[in-house]
Amino acid sequence: MLVAYLDNGTRVSLLTGYTKEELREMQRKNGFYCPECGSRMQIKAGTMKIWHFSHHPGVSDCSLFKGESMYHLLGKKLLYEQASRKYSDVLLEPFFSDISQRPDFFIPTNSPIEFQCSTISPSLFIERSKGYISKGMVPKWILGKKRLKILSPFMFQLSSFDWLTAKLSSPHLPSLTYFCPEESKVLHLVSIIPITSTRVYGTLFQIPLEQYSFEELQAPQAEKNSNPLFPVSSWLHMKKQWRLYAFKQNHPTFYHLKKLFLQNGSAIAYFPSEAGMPVLGSYTLTEPSYVWQSYLLLLSIIPLKMGEHISLGRAYKSIQWLIEKKLLTIRQLPLIEIHYSHAVLNYLNLLCAYGILKPSGKNEFIKIRQPVFPGTMDKALKNDFHIMQFSVKHGLNPLFSGKM
Repeated sequence: MLVAYLDNGTRVSLLTGYTKEELREMQRKNGFYCPECGSRMQIKAGTMKIWHFSHHPGVSDCSLFKGESMYHLLGKKLLYEQASRKYSDVLLEPFFSDISQRPDFFIPTNSPIEFQCSTISPSLFIERSKGYISKGMVPKWILGKKRLKILSPFMFQLSSFDWLTAKLSSPHLPSLTYFCPEESKVLHLVSIIPITSTRVYGTLFQIPLEQYSFEELQAPQAEKNSNPLFPVSSWLHMKKQWRLYAFKQNHPTFYHLKKLFLQNGSAIAYFPSEAGMPVLGSYTLTEPSYVWQSYLLLLSIIPLKMGEHISLGRAYKSIQWLIEKKLLTIRQLPLIEIHYSHAVLNYLNLLCAYGILKPSGKNEFIKIRQPVFPGTMDKALKNDFHIMQFSVKHGLNPLFSGKM
């Protein structure tokens, strides 16, 4: 903690220029007290670490008792100082007693800012976010860069907690914000497209802290003359990996999917090439796109006769049933108001572009072609290439970039 109160109610911030001697004298005369639980605190003002307040041993019923790492304290200090250069009325660690919450700092004309380095439970995160929202504030979460695992220039590994902090950015895809206090850099991971429950494609932009505006947390700005989407070749490679290793998955989600393929005289490795395509809204489900799209084809499209109608509502109920049976999982995204039915509709529209369905009124479709089970791995990979080539040539999927 960087803020505490004296016994007379005076607020003391360690970022306002007090000397060590002044702080020691205040502690001797008045004592420092926790803004939340009111218990006495001690000053930690060494020569190597960031000065901070901490509870005395034995206090365990205060949410602030656990303390903060030096990485977190340094990040909070640097972010607060940058915010203070932009706004004159920034408050460090204000305590909102009506919701019992204390953001790292608060910009009255903007939002409460939380610099989060450790993982907290989804329920606590949602409770804290709802608390701010109940006061008419939109919380903005900045994650510690140590949480971000960079696997390649386009691929990253995210935890389920990181996903909780996601917001939408153009073109209607999630984005996350990170900060590295050691490098003094802010990082925006934008245009996030999930490929597994933990791995995503995206574009990472880095800017020095001194050039950072906190408004960019709301709508990160992509660098000029850059394409925020991933190369087509990357998605083709991922589909190949899915085909080669899907049979090894033993989770009930895959067990039931394998069973459906067998009932249709095929195998999970030979899912139709029309499945496993990125669509807007696919991030609302945690399973890879080839899984939920294969389920949708097998349960809702393939059983139809030619010329038979299918509605968005009917397709949606198939996905809803799978969720109720715990075969599919809704990703927790408390700061994004997009329903998974958005992904279902976008996929049905994509099937129209591929000639499996055709529109028949608002959110109504007619089956005009049967999806094809490739039968061999060679045929599957060739089909994947051709459907990707067709998509790029005719601009059918806004999430693809590059040329074949």
